[in-house]
Amino acid sequence: GELGTGNADYVLTTDLRNIDTIRSFFKDFGVRHLIIGTGHRYAFKLAEELEKDGITPNVNIKASLIAKVKNDYKDLVQEKGFLSPAFFTILKKTDMPDLKVIEEKIGFPCVVKASIDTMYPQKANNQEELQAAIEEVLDSGSPVLIEQFIRGIDITVPVSVANGKAKAYAVCYYSKAEECDLKGFTQEEFMKEHLSKEDEAKVLDYCERLALASEFEGLPRFDAMALPGGDTYVLEVNSVGVTGISEHYEPYNNAVLRPLMKKGINLAEITVNTALEKFGLKMNQLRE
Repeated sequence: GELGTGNADYVLTTDLRNIDTIRSFFKDFGVRHLIIGTGHRYAFKLAEELEKDGITPNVNIKASLIAKVKNDYKDLVQEKGFLSPAFFTILKKTDMPDLKVIEEKIGFPCVVKASIDTMYPQKANNQEELQAAIEEVLDSGSPVLIEQFIRGIDITVPVSVANGKAKAYAVCYYSKAEECDLKGFTQEEFMKEHLSKEDEAKVLDYCERLALASEFEGLPRFDAMALPGGDTYVLEVNSVGVTGISEHYEPYNNAVLRPLMKKGINLAEITVNTALEKFGLKMNQLRE
């Protein structure tokens, strides 16, 4: 039922964990290159296995796996000299520290996230809310990432990367906290203004340099908090950016994908062209 299956030459519908089934399907058609359209961890595991068979993916699987675990990627961002909010990690309930330790390092308010995306982030304004949020994330099966709250302008930036070259396409103004009505956030905290053209240019350059420093390939999309006339704090990255308009994500479609399309920026087309650049192919060579 996914968009595009009606236009495909051949379709296999199966669980991403059925690696042998997928391997056999690709082998039957002599597939040598793979474009991943989802950032699910099972897609990365699949691509990792197919790489052993000589099938080249459009993304750097190692870099994508690091990005998939939020605290690991934040470590990398800071190690490479870029800005990210201060954070604290709790791996399991037996690691639970005194909440005063977290308060001293991160402060209130803070943002509580599931390190591997088992649930939406939420904002905690005091120790009681923090305790409840931590327990909720741990019960969901994920380690906890507690992040300093930065009040700024929510932005997301798609960047194409291939063969050591990166191009950031636009600063898109999108706040998941606002659009998805995330727990603990209030309307008064969202800064609605846009950056100046000069500041936008700086953000685009910043994201290009970070994409290369992270060794990404394909079309990653950076979520960040920008301070007008000042710094940009990287919150997280989707190493495989969403390219298709889906009825399930209307706020994202309206804030990001449709405005980009009006500017002539088609992320699905860019994903394919960036992959072909990495593979050293042109469109007319695909069936040869």
